[in-house]
Amino acid sequence: MPTADSRMARLLAILARSRVDVLLCVRMTNIRYLTGFTGSDALLLASPDGAVFVTDGRYGEQARSEVRDAEVVVSDRKWSEASRRLGRARRVGFESRYLTVETYRLLARRREKRWVALDDPVESLRMTKDATEIRSMEGAAVAASGALLAVLAAGVRGRAETDVAADIERAMKRQGAEDASFPSIVASGARASLPHAVPTRATIGRRDGVVIDFGARRHGYCSDETVTLLPERPAPVLRRMFDAARRAQEAGLRFIRPGVRCRDVDARVRESLDRAGYLKYFVHSTGHGVGLDIHERPSLSIRSKDRLVEGMVVTVEPGIYVPGVGGVRIEDMVRVGAARAERITYLPKKTLPVT
Repeated sequence: MPTADSRMARLLAILARSRVDVLLCVRMTNIRYLTGFTGSDALLLASPDGAVFVTDGRYGEQARSEVRDAEVVVSDRKWSEASRRLGRARRVGFESRYLTVETYRLLARRREKRWVALDDPVESLRMTKDATEIRSMEGAAVAASGALLAVLAAGVRGRAETDVAADIERAMKRQGAEDASFPSIVASGARASLPHAVPTRATIGRRDGVVIDFGARRHGYCSDETVTLLPERPAPVLRRMFDAARRAQEAGLRFIRPGVRCRDVDARVRESLDRAGYLKYFVHSTGHGVGLDIHERPSLSIRSKDRLVEGMVVTVEPGIYVPGVGGVRIEDMVRVGAARAERITYLPKKTLPVT
């Protein structure tokens, strides 16, 4: 497993190319990736002279036990400490998407010319996962899938969407997850046409299709998977939608390998849906990276400029959403292997036992 020190070394190489003396890191998942800290409030200054980790008294003991390869400073005035530490730096890089304007103004203090907005250099390192990260995501996927199977075995039809979602999240913890990686989506009937539907007290009917999007977190790393449950005798339109989404996903999965442009994977999925007559009902991108955050680079989308690299973990999740009828989404999380996609999520997407 690459150590925090080797990750820091790779980051410093990126900063050197940007001619930055020090990076102010405030995105907590980036800080965790670089130092191992699992708390929720800190900042990190990364430079060739050494890394400085600053947090407040609530996390002092935790930081001293978790943080690797950085000086730990505990202060109730962390921004003043950061300002003092940055005093002599000629060029200060910062994560422009995560540092607030108010804090930027506080730290820059009319010396804005030395501040360099960077497009999250740590995230570019995080796109490729090492073996330990993969195992954490595999563990998360096992916990999530086991939880869903347990809930399905007890039956979901005739129950409220909110109750099913709550049961899935409780079961994930019983399966060893730290938590859900995002609020579970359970959408039935016509409501399944809402890609990010929030579960309601609506009862899942015996003739309803049901979209369930769920994931767990293990050792900080996320899983992400979506199944669509069909009734025993689905309406022909629902069966056609399901078969079209499944074919589109298979087309995308077959195209995944190192060197392929992410937007070309998205194009394969769209071509499949277009042939089936459902492209206009596909309203989001084909997939996204997964790791410490549920949505990371790379994006499998029309606008993506990334290429797939061995070790990346992405989702492939075509969806068809027809207002007034319902929706279908089929999603798996896969690792980019040496020659093909290797599944991390493993539930069958053709049929699942459901009552």
